Amino acid sequence: MIKIFIDFDGTITKGDIGDLFFEKFGGQAAVKAVQDYRAGSINAVDCFNREAEACTFLSQQAVDEFIDEQKIDQTFVDFISFCNQCKDGDRAINYFIVSDGLDYYIHRILTNNGLQNVGVFSNHAEFTETAKGIRLNLSYPYTDEECDRCACCKRNHILTLSSDDDIIVYIGEGYSDFCPVKYADIVFAKDELQSYCQRENITYHLYNDFKDVILKMDEILNKKRIHKRQQAMFNRKDVLMAG
Repeated sequence: MIKIFIDFDGTITKGDIGDLFFEKFGGQAAVKAVQDYRAGSINAVDCFNREAEACTFLSQQAVDEFIDEQKIDQTFVDFISFCNQCKDGDRAINYFIVSDGLDYYIHRILTNNGLQNVGVFSNHAEFTETAKGIRLNLSYPYTDEECDRCACCKRNHILTLSSDDDIIVYIGEGYSDFCPVKYADIVFAKDELQSYCQRENITYHLYNDFKDVILKMDEILNKKRIHKRQQAMFNRKDVLMAG
């Protein structure tokens, strides 16, 4: 079976919703937290906590209105239809969204686009009422003690949701995708992730939107045999043996 793992912010969506969300409601304090995270002085969880602490919200309505303004790559809808049609034998596909963003806006955006049945693994967000308005509370159900690049460890989702016989596909574009592509047999990359793959000598397919992914996946599926990437196999084995 083919297992496809898909980043959300900037990959499915037109922009990085998480960055836009915290910039809008957290201002410069949130921007500074991200700068410190990218510089390596704080980890991902600390970054999120600082961003959440910086946020001030007028109302739940203001939050939802902001989220409802966000757009997705509409070819992602076609991509999900393509995957759903691939059900037989070596062409069978399972797919998952793995995101270091927040489930609140991810689920709302997916629902707005008729995609509420897509499986999502991400960080958890809740809003609570206070005397000064609503407060953002975050939790991190998918952290990993050995990795601080992401609060939601995408690598672990790849390993736990796949078997030795599966072909692993990863689709992404940014910083939080650097780790998981090391464990994928087939990589679709653009933007910052493309540059990373070039630096690390990771074979990838360049894409602009999910129409490109559909065309390439259809070509791959029509081959008699899909080959695993040897270095990805070694990386997966190393993690499993260390555990």
